[in-house]
Amino acid sequence: MAKKDKQTPKSKVSRPGKTEGALLSSTGRRLQRYRTAALVAIQAVLIFIVFLQVNYLSCRRHSTWDLTQNRRFTVSDTTKNYLGSLGGEVRLVMAFLGTSELHSEVKGLVAEYDRIGGDAVSAEYLDLSRSRSRIAELKDKHQLQFSGDQIVVFGESGRIKTISAEELVGRDANSGRVVEFKGEEVLTAAILEVTEQKQRKIYLVTGDRRADELVPIAEQLQPLANAQNARLEGLVLEGREEIPADADALFFPGNSEDLTERELTLVRDYWESRRGGLVIFLDPNAETPVLNSLLREHGVAPRPDRVLSVVSIPGVAARKTYDVPVSLMPGPGPTRDLPALSTRLIDQTQSIEVLYEDDLLLSENIRPLPLMIAATGFWGETDYQAEEISFTPGVDRGQPDPVFTAASVEKGVQGDPGLSQGSSRLVVVGNANVISPEGNSAKVAADFTMASLNWVMNREELMGISPRRPTFFTLSISPDKVAFLQSLLIMVLPGAALILGGFVWMRRRA
Repeated sequence: MAKKDKQTPKSKVSRPGKTEGALLSSTGRRLQRYRTAALVAIQAVLIFIVFLQVNYLSCRRHSTWDLTQNRRFTVSDTTKNYLGSLGGEVRLVMAFLGTSELHSEVKGLVAEYDRIGGDAVSAEYLDLSRSRSRIAELKDKHQLQFSGDQIVVFGESGRIKTISAEELVGRDANSGRVVEFKGEEVLTAAILEVTEQKQRKIYLVTGDRRADELVPIAEQLQPLANAQNARLEGLVLEGREEIPADADALFFPGNSEDLTERELTLVRDYWESRRGGLVIFLDPNAETPVLNSLLREHGVAPRPDRVLSVVSIPGVAARKTYDVPVSLMPGPGPTRDLPALSTRLIDQTQSIEVLYEDDLLLSENIRPLPLMIAATGFWGETDYQAEEISFTPGVDRGQPDPVFTAASVEKGVQGDPGLSQGSSRLVVVGNANVISPEGNSAKVAADFTMASLNWVMNREELMGISPRRPTFFTLSISPDKVAFLQSLLIMVLPGAALILGGFVWMRRRA
């Protein structure tokens, strides 16, 4: 037999290279994990820092957006200016049932006043069904009655004004449905009432203008005046010995009768000595040389013309148009917070010559300024009664000279250029129907009128765009249309989706 060769068993040979590679790989993975953990930690710290910064900035420099229908919680520039100028503290207490129909609207508005007013305005919200101890405390301390939803306004002087919920809205007479929200104008008027020393008084000087024109003018101005704690009353100058002592402003709404010399003396004394305010809307068709003399000597001279333009349409005879588009001009007067707005002066308008660069007037501390400028293409025509008209240089006003239709005058004491001792103020417009006697005045025209009245009464904080009344719109749909919409939503749309899904499935199967 052949001898089997003895096989030497294979010895295990160590491979140091493989072990070292494994160790290095394990160390690398551990370092990678450390790096990943460090990066995650750094990211977490940075996210935390960014979170703190965003919260800090949102607390210190935050902004709000009103996304509600009709922007119900957006207050006007007039309210913002006034709240920003409050000298004393005002406290608002909203006492409403949590289930009230107007709870969310009123709370949003009060919160906006609290935000804009800053430290000058503080708000407190009470639930009539839950905050009974606090309500009892207010009853005992201020002798208040909480018989329903209401806002209580507390002034720093101790004055208190209570506003019921129904004063904040307008309802449809037939259905009782809320159709407009008057919260801002009512609440601002209440704050004015508890903070001002007295209610302002504006006298409407009749001047022989027809009652059927004066009544709608007064009806349009009175709600605006009420919203700013002012009252409008009529005044006849004939036979009076002096202007009423409580008059803060005189308003001439396009008077067709001129002043007598005695009445001019009364008005001049009221304006210069008592520093009362004058707002004068001129009637271009009226002969008022006495009133015009007061204006001319202060640098705002009404011109014997009509601001107009000629409209030419091919195939149609050229015609004159007297409805003048005008733009409000920036400056320190009543249009300070109404720049770049435009409106239209209806019916006839006369231009106003404004001597705003007259050295003699400036030396006497009289400062006339233009407030309205007519649109391009309109001029002051002196021969406006002629059938065929055209611009005549040197005779008519305009092209390229500006045509002003309104101006302001501020007269201070001589030697007081800074007007630290006060001033007399007036506004004049060469149109009688800025506030339309038909009762359909443009909002810009109404805002300009109230800004002018507030400016001549030295209430600059109330100049600006007036509060608006957001309306509630309900879409009325007939029963047959409702049935059609239900069928569309319940059957047609789901069916269309099902058919489309089946079509896609079949295409994929194919």
